[in-house]
Amino acid sequence: METIRIEPLPAAELPAAAALLALLNPETPAEIIVERLHALLTDHAHYQLFGAFGGDTLVGVAGAWIATKIWCGRYLEIDNLVVAPERRSAGVGSLLIRHLEALARKRHCNIVVLDSYTANHPSHRLYHRLGFEIWGFHFAKPVGDWKAAP
Repeated sequence: METIRIEPLPAAELPAAAALLALLNPETPAEIIVERLHALLTDHAHYQLFGAFGGDTLVGVAGAWIATKIWCGRYLEIDNLVVAPERRSAGVGSLLIRHLEALARKRHCNIVVLDSYTANHPSHRLYHRLGFEIWGFHFAKPVGDWKAAP
């Protein structure tokens, strides 16, 4: 069995990460995903991307924010976790989440949170298996063209 390693995503892997993110967001044009990814990394110093590598190949990616909220204090939010289709159900997503949980503990976070599209049932099974619970709803109301470039 191939060893998967998790590490901060090198800049050279951003195109591969954008391609994976396009799988999670098929309605968003690839060039907008690239622009938004650049904006995240440029405008938000507390946003980090992590890659899951099988050999030299990026097989999964996840972003993470660390911040503070009134209701829970310091928290880590997992953002845009995506695993290449041919690597799903092989433990890659679990490795990424466990890595981020360890980072949350190291950075003195009280809780790990994430959002998941309501129709993404395979991800729900993963999150439940790893101990995540549904505590609420994430409401959204567009006030601009959220599918357009920033």
